[in-house]
Amino acid sequence: MIYLKDDEDSSFYYAVIVSKKNIPLAVNRNKIKRRIREAVIKICSETSLTNSSNVIIYNSKNVISFKEIIKDLSSLFEKL
Repeated sequence: MIYLKDDEDSSFYYAVIVSKKNIPLAVNRNKIKRRIREAVIKICSETSLTNSSNVIIYNSKNVISFKEIIKDLSSLFEKL
């Protein structure tokens, strides 16, 4: 569980899960996790996602680019 905390005591908790079944190589799983973490940090700096906890589960067999991850996560966080 990772959390982002700003000066006003509002925090945003999230966890990133990438299945070993779908992405068998650890190198690729770690790459996806790093991309998702950076995308969440970028989206949180642009929007005000505070006092919430989220679990992000990557359920695909393909490694997608950083731009696609940002696009998907931003549309997902808009629905929250």
